Amino acid sequence: MSRLEGIVIAITGAGNGIGRALALEAASQGADLALSDIKEAPLAQTAEMARRHGVRVTTRIVDVASRTEMDAWAQATRTEHGGCDVIINNAGVALLDTLADVPYEQFQWVFNILYWGVVHGTRAFLPLVKERRGTVANVGSIHSFIAAPNNGPYCAAKSAVRGFSDALREEVRGDGINVLLIMPGGIRTEIVRNSRVNKFINAGASQEDVHRAHNAASFTSPEQAAEIILRAIRQRRARVLVGWDAVFYDWLTRLLPTLAHRLYAWGARRMAVAR
Repeated sequence: MSRLEGIVIAITGAGNGIGRALALEAASQGADLALSDIKEAPLAQTAEMARRHGVRVTTRIVDVASRTEMDAWAQATRTEHGGCDVIINNAGVALLDTLADVPYEQFQWVFNILYWGVVHGTRAFLPLVKERRGTVANVGSIHSFIAAPNNGPYCAAKSAVRGFSDALREEVRGDGINVLLIMPGGIRTEIVRNSRVNKFINAGASQEDVHRAHNAASFTSPEQAAEIILRAIRQRRARVLVGWDAVFYDWLTRLLPTLAHRLYAWGARRMAVAR
């Protein structure tokens, strides 16, 4: 499949960041889109931009943490598009705090979106994808194999996404379904600005400080990430690293795991105090 023309792609978290970039790049390649987000205004803006490519675009306000809402969206996609070839479970949040101090409710909030959102999206759309022998694409992170201090809930949830995706791949291999695990490095998005940054604010750094530091240390744009991800979907790959930093740390953790973790943690701590 050299292009995506004529297929239907469902994307969670399509209102901004990687989700919006995926929607626009997929639309430019001819794919019809079923888009969801929890925020109405940015989702509507993404849809308007995607429709300029002449493709069919439907939208739905969905909380990925809700199994009921995700199931309803999958059924709506069947009704509105006749089926679905690809589900991209992309919606994400950030929570920066220490594992010793993070409130349990916020820990659960992260897992409800990052992990259960992937489970809900996968299970809701799997029957549709199976009918078309398509792809389940789950956005994980390099934090599933290299952790950062003050980011433990995120690392734990993304590790769960990796385990879920790898197990699913073997279970559905005989059904002709491809399962793609996406592992981005640093991507220049609004995730830190829009999310919860408890510990760094308490330490005197503002959320905007941390946002700027994160994006300064990120070398891949959402548009570049979208191109890499959609190419991997077309090629029916099992795993894709997004960004040179993801490739570097994947290599380094295999060769020198102790050094890799210390080096990454050192960089994370420098970002935490950047002003």
